[in-house]
Formats: sequence, structure tokens, C-alpha cells
Amino acid sequence: LEQIRMYAEPYELTLLPEIHAAYEEHIYQTVAEKGYMTYDFFLPGLVIDAIENKRSKYLAAWAKELVEKKINTVNMLGCHDGIPMLDLKGILPEEDIQKLIALIVDRGGMVKNLHGQKNVYYQVNATYFSALGESEQKLLLARAIQIFMPGKPQIWYLDLFAGRNDHAAVQRAGAGGHKEINRTNLTCSDIAAGMKKPIVQKQIELLRMRNQFPVFSANAKIVAEVNGTKMDIRWQSGSEEAVLQTDFGDDSFSVSVRDTSSDTEYFKYDS
Repeated sequence: LEQIRMYAEPYELTLLPEIHAAYEEHIYQTVAEKGYMTYDFFLPGLVIDAIENKRSKYLAAWAKELVEKKINTVNMLGCHDGIPMLDLKGILPEEDIQKLIALIVDRGGMVKNLHGQKNVYYQVNATYFSALGESEQKLLLARAIQIFMPGKPQIWYLDLFAGRNDHAAVQRAGAGGHKEINRTNLTCSDIAAGMKKPIVQKQIELLRMRNQFPVFSANAKIVAEVNGTKMDIRWQSGSEEAVLQTDFGDDSFSVSVRDTSSDTEYFKYDS
């Protein structure tokens, strides 16, 4: 990485190493301490844990660690590979990881073993929408959390369109084609039709909010607070404040952006 960075810096290129490792190994921290951005492979599983188990203690603890250790991340929910599970070792109890895997598989996901080793899980291949039981409310809640977590959001196209597990594509791909479950090809007409759906429009509204307001800056103060099934994440920069309020008891959430000095509300979203 140091050799590559030597060549990249003159061109003002930022390196983003993709390193899968269990949380308990703390490789993510070692990489961050050397000045690199890092993929947040813990967030996808932690969000599912929070939503399905109606708790936020592990998710909030991770948000706090990111802030305190100044770990610069790119985060995601779904992606071109699968939902990382090996990475969660050490941040979630082993029993809870296995229950999450069983839940996602029960909802049509497929387990990818590590380097061909049986019963050594690596990732679960599924669309994030299907992993959440194809609940639009849960997908919106997950997207809102991603947007408010420390880091830079990366959006997988199929999750934006609330794509379902594509088992037909897996069968067409044959042996080793499990990843096709979350790589459905969308035609221009598919996209045009999808853009009219409320689940897509609502996600885009939230994403525009995240991209529009300067409060979501690198120097913002970020605080996550937990109260029972509720979790709030607050960004503060100057007089501008953005707040996400969630309740995992009923999967509800609200988002607001306002100027605290003039008490002017710029954006409001209630699920």
C-alpha cells in the first residue's frame, strides 16, 4: 500500500483498500492509523442486527468508535459481492451472527464459505431489501442510518431500486454464480419505471439531503445517543444541525436539518 501511495499522491489519488478481516483483529484500525480510508464492512450487518433485534447498542458503539478514533470510512449496505459476516466477529456475539445468517438465508440468501472451506462463513449473498424481509420501511430506515453514520455513503444501484433476490440469474450463471443474486441487469425501461416508485423517490430525497447541506462535512461533530429501542445521530457544524431520530421498536424515523441560530428548518422528513 505504501508503494502504491507513493505513485498515487502526485496525482492526488485517494486509496481505498478493500480488506476483509474480523473486527477483533483490528486491521481496520491499523489501516486507518496509517492514513488510509477504509471500507466499513461492519455497518451492513450491524444495521440488520439493530433493525431485526430492535436494539442499537452495537451500532451506536461502532458510530462512537469511528468518531473517537477518527476512522475515515466509505460505508455501504448492499454491494456487488454480498453482506459481510466474517467481519462481524468480535463486534457481535458469535451466536447473534449465526442467527443473522440463518435469517437472511431463510429469506432467500445464499451463504458463501471462506475459500471453499465448509462452515466457515464469509458473506451472505442477498439483496439488502430481501435481507430485510422485503420491507420498504426497513429499507428506508437502513438508508437513513447509512446516511447519518460517520463516513461517505456508497450506494449499490439495485438496493436503491429495492431489488429482490434474483435466483433465476444464479441458476443461469451456474456453478459459482451465487453473486448474481444481487447483480440484476436493469434496462432503461426498468429504471424509468423504478424511478416512479415511492421507495426509490424517498431514498433519493434522503440522498439529496445528505449531498446538499454543508453540515455533513469532515469537521462536523457527530454524536450517537441510545435510549431503549431509540437511537439518535446528530451532526453539528457551525450553526447548522442535522438529526436522525430512530425507533427500532416500530422501525420509524425522522430527519431534520436546521439552523440553530435562527431556528430555521431547512429539511424535514418523517417516515
